[in-house]
Amino acid sequence: MAKTKILATLGPSSWSSWNMLENMINVGLDGFRINMSHVKDYNLIAKLISDIRVKAPNIFIAADLEGPKIRLGTIEKPIAIEKGQIIKIAPQSECASDCVPIQVEHVYKHVIPGNTLLINDGAVGLQVTDIKDKIIYTKVLYGMQLESRKGVNIPNAYVPMKFLSQKDKFNLDFLVKNEIDYVSASFTQRADDLKELRSNMGNSNTKIIAKIENHEGLKNFDSILDCTDAVMVARGDLGMEIEPIYVPENQKMMINKCNRSGKMVITATQMLESMMTCLEPKRAEISDIFNAVLDGTDVVMLSGETSMGQYPIESIDVMNKTLERAELYFKSTGKSKEIADKIIPYLGNGYEDIISGAINAAINTNGIGAIITLTLSGYTTQRIARFRSDIPIIALTPNPMIARQLNAVWGVNAYNIELDRSNIISESLKYISSNNIVPKGTQVIVASGSKIGTTDMMQIAVLE
Repeated sequence: MAKTKILATLGPSSWSSWNMLENMINVGLDGFRINMSHVKDYNLIAKLISDIRVKAPNIFIAADLEGPKIRLGTIEKPIAIEKGQIIKIAPQSECASDCVPIQVEHVYKHVIPGNTLLINDGAVGLQVTDIKDKIIYTKVLYGMQLESRKGVNIPNAYVPMKFLSQKDKFNLDFLVKNEIDYVSASFTQRADDLKELRSNMGNSNTKIIAKIENHEGLKNFDSILDCTDAVMVARGDLGMEIEPIYVPENQKMMINKCNRSGKMVITATQMLESMMTCLEPKRAEISDIFNAVLDGTDVVMLSGETSMGQYPIESIDVMNKTLERAELYFKSTGKSKEIADKIIPYLGNGYEDIISGAINAAINTNGIGAIITLTLSGYTTQRIARFRSDIPIIALTPNPMIARQLNAVWGVNAYNIELDRSNIISESLKYISSNNIVPKGTQVIVASGSKIGTTDMMQIAVLE
């Protein structure tokens, strides 16, 4: 399987049976994503999480909060539209039968004639022509239909909204109680958004993914990166907000900074969009996945392909094979050294940076076959993984949630195991050898700590 991890969104196409989920795992899946915007049956989701935990304990689970996203309101059935048609958009609570409802009721205060409303990831474009009595009058620029609860982007307009709605707080409480591994903060705009989110999570060890989807998120990216555990390059909404031509350079910037800081990064949206209805992927989609690997992403994500598409298993299979091919190219062209060379100038003086830097140097000179990390938090493991070495990283941890979270990190295979601290090195080597995780006779580096919570030691050993 590939070192770059695959995250797939669950939905009607995939969550109907365990057999489907198992087949997705068997062709290369590493994590499941739940979009809480579309959840109606919480008992179903709780059972789904429980089943995955029991039957696939190494699989990580991420869930997206809705965040401050503007959406259309509930529409009983899709509304057919045509170019030039006038569409009236009104607050959901005051929407007449001849209007289209919008959930954020004060939008009319923050748009002006000439603004464009991009709906459903740009499938529909409406131009604002007038605002009168809370109604936004628009003209259809393109598109075929309006559907219930589809997202609305308004480039060059700022609509103030609470970061966490009451629904988000309810969903967050549900996710924390179900020990979700990662929670995605949609439409993160500033570091304070993540601080608010964390303050609502109590003592949970769930990690936060900052989704970067607008101008503000990009402008404040460095301070956001300091406060988050991981980042999602959410290209769908981002491309609506800043124009698609600016997305690739920002994708590379965000991945590069995440690599430097040792924080997990996900590249998302429309990676195999054509496979929602077709077994054959577009060549540009394959190139997109391939280039995300060369950029240094930890995870690539499937959205509609596995939640609503006709070929969820086939989509994962194509993605996994593309990742494997990209990683062969990655290795043969020295991309690992290129990434490592960019990271080394940013190494700090902490134990973890010193150890990770030393390991990076050692594996290039001593014929090391694997790196073993003994970890409580996963921190050092991530700092080692950012060098993108071809050497496999085996993480052993007594915390099952940390093991799952590390299985989202590039090149890491994590295992939940209790080890006797009085004999921790020999115990770990015995576990890896007896379970055939790494072949006997392999020379390995072990990174561990002289005391709990610190990684300050490295040792070279041979598996017996």
